[in-house]
Amino acid sequence: MRILLLEFFSSGGIYSDTVSARNNHERSTLVDEGWQMLQALLQDAIRSDRLHIDVLLDKACDHQSDDVFSLANVSCHPISNADQFTQQLSRLAVLADYVIAVAPETGNLLGQLAEQLRKCGANVLLPSAEQICWSSSKFQTYQKLTEHKVPTPGILNPKELALLNEDALVVVKPEFGAGCIDTNVLTASELSSVVPKPDTLIQLYHNGINVSVSVITGAAPVIMQPLYQQIKIVDQSLRFMGVENDVATQHAERATRLAQRCIPLFSGATGWIGIDMVIGESPTDDMVIEINPRLTTSFCTLSKSADTSLVGMMIDNAAGRELK
Repeated sequence: MRILLLEFFSSGGIYSDTVSARNNHERSTLVDEGWQMLQALLQDAIRSDRLHIDVLLDKACDHQSDDVFSLANVSCHPISNADQFTQQLSRLAVLADYVIAVAPETGNLLGQLAEQLRKCGANVLLPSAEQICWSSSKFQTYQKLTEHKVPTPGILNPKELALLNEDALVVVKPEFGAGCIDTNVLTASELSSVVPKPDTLIQLYHNGINVSVSVITGAAPVIMQPLYQQIKIVDQSLRFMGVENDVATQHAERATRLAQRCIPLFSGATGWIGIDMVIGESPTDDMVIEINPRLTTSFCTLSKSADTSLVGMMIDNAAGRELK
């Protein structure tokens, strides 16, 4: 079986992006996180001896000499410009039985990449275009979760903001964004002196334990072990510091139960989704914050502790095969 692995930044997709977007992305932590995920995907996939693995790799990554690329079942395809990325993507996507692609939702990069692959006729392990669209928008995610009675923080309107105690904490975040980037935590009094950017959402800050739950979607969705997230407030900004290696054992039951309520929203999807949530003082305080319609950094931790290849599990679940 042949698969294609690619991650937007590490695989050269950035060459096909606009100059302004490229400069913005290169300044962000998304580049480092992307390479970590591509590495984790590759290390996980080589555990399965049934797979031949094609990997697109940006020449600028300078990792082509890594031992993993010399393995007999791994083919590395270097990318140095936009035309080369498009050509190799089109060629390899149709040769692959499955494509596993990673990209941030920012600037609709994930949606565009998924569309590009599907136009090539690729069997890409991602949610549908509609599912990617609404889950890439924090406002539409709020609407979808509310519609299906999944608890999530409400979005405050101007009248509600005016009634807040001046010490109340609020979260100010872009509608379209990845992770905690450009997300601020302010008091209501501090917010009064700030002019929010267009496409900005304001919600009450929900205190609790930050947990991430990953789900392998497909014929029989598999909820992975919940992991604690390290998220801190630094200079009025939320900072994602990564996920902890330890399983969120103490809160696993509640986190799993909340994740189960989100799975029907991704009916028919294949691949992987990541559900970020806050576990409160009691079960009635538990909230889903956002849903990532793609592979997340939690994969890096989960794959290390897994007894079997998670890439293999994604493929088997997409194919409707019984998972062992």
